[in-house]
Amino acid sequence: MRGITVFRERLRQFRAQPERGATAVLAGALMVGLVGFTGLAVDGGATYAKHQELQNGADAAALAAAQECAADEDACTEVKLQTEAAPYGEANVRNDKETVSTSFEIDLAAQTVTATVTGTKFHWFMPVVGVSESELSPDATATWGSPYSGPAMLPLVISQCEFENALGEPILGTVLDVYMPKNGQDAECSWGSDYPPGGFGWLSEAGCEVEVTVDDWVDGDTGVDDPKGCDWESFIGQVVLVPIFDDYDGNGSHGKFHIVQFAAMEVLGIRPSNGASSQVGQACTTDPEPKEKYHQICIRGEFIEYVSTADGYEVGGPETEVSIVRLID
Repeated sequence: MRGITVFRERLRQFRAQPERGATAVLAGALMVGLVGFTGLAVDGGATYAKHQELQNGADAAALAAAQECAADEDACTEVKLQTEAAPYGEANVRNDKETVSTSFEIDLAAQTVTATVTGTKFHWFMPVVGVSESELSPDATATWGSPYSGPAMLPLVISQCEFENALGEPILGTVLDVYMPKNGQDAECSWGSDYPPGGFGWLSEAGCEVEVTVDDWVDGDTGVDDPKGCDWESFIGQVVLVPIFDDYDGNGSHGKFHIVQFAAMEVLGIRPSNGASSQVGQACTTDPEPKEKYHQICIRGEFIEYVSTADGYEVGGPETEVSIVRLID
């Protein structure tokens, strides 16, 4: 009888817990889901961070490629860009650099280049749900071209007579002393009557930076007083974009200059007023011709070919020795 009683008791206990084995199955399923949601949070955040690194690399590679193309369109090829610009795509990535590659799509007619940086993000938790890695391929597009509008980094305009020689070619790589004429059009250009008078004039706007547009007129001042608020010392040794004028009208504070292009000048020295004490940097050493028609106000510098990533410029001006590079997508 005792044996029957024990058997019945164990049978009753078994019937009271019919789903005991299912609990482990349910716990396992819930664990997979929990790890999956953890993966979405942790691996998702890490994937976003990886995408940002690759995007930064694409931006840098596109800008570097556009600078190469702006400097020499004939050398703007995939092979050249792989050497000169592709390393910028990888340089912004911290981990798994061996999975990173950069490709370029070049459109010389539109003067654009698109950089695509591809990389792999290996996941920590998502393999539980069958996703071990993600391939990411952000891209960026940059353009290049001559500036059409933007700030004159110095509040002045320089005559086309000073910028070009008698053959109409830009004078590049030569240190020039450019003086301000006393009586505007009386200071004729020595190259011929088709040129505006030589020298430079102030732009009559408040502050030390003035917005100008190519093939448009800008208010100027052919007078002696220099614009206030400029830290002239800070320009020495810097490359600045200055507008070139091919015509002007009026005198003094009523003068207007017609802008034909931007030029890049490395500033070596400037004397913003007639007083010798205003001189900063190198002094002008060559006298203007004829000397009696010019003030002692002078800027010394060198025109150069230049590729700039400066902000605030719109491209689309006539082809010149200056190119602006910027991201457009």
